[in-house]
Amino acid sequence: MKTLIQLCLIAVVLYGCSAGLNPKDTAAVEAAFSKYEDSNGKAIFKEKCARCHRYRLPETRTAEKWPGIIDRMAKKAKLNEDQKAAVLAFVTEHAKAS
Repeated sequence: MKTLIQLCLIAVVLYGCSAGLNPKDTAAVEAAFSKYEDSNGKAIFKEKCARCHRYRLPETRTAEKWPGIIDRMAKKAKLNEDQKAAVLAFVTEHAKAS
């Protein structure tokens, strides 16, 4: 049973890593981000978020979901409080409607 649970967890992690916009596809990244106005939050998001995983664009989550996600990810991305606030403002401004 323990092995089954471990395999399920691995599958969930792999699935989560596969979704999103591939940061190596620069043409697709530039096209996707061109719809947002330039801001400090956008620049930090583009720079830091793709270091560990594919981009999850702001409209993939609601404004209510983003604060918890940013809280967890800010520590891993080593964002200071100003950077964290800028990224949170960027993603919540462009989040999908609840």
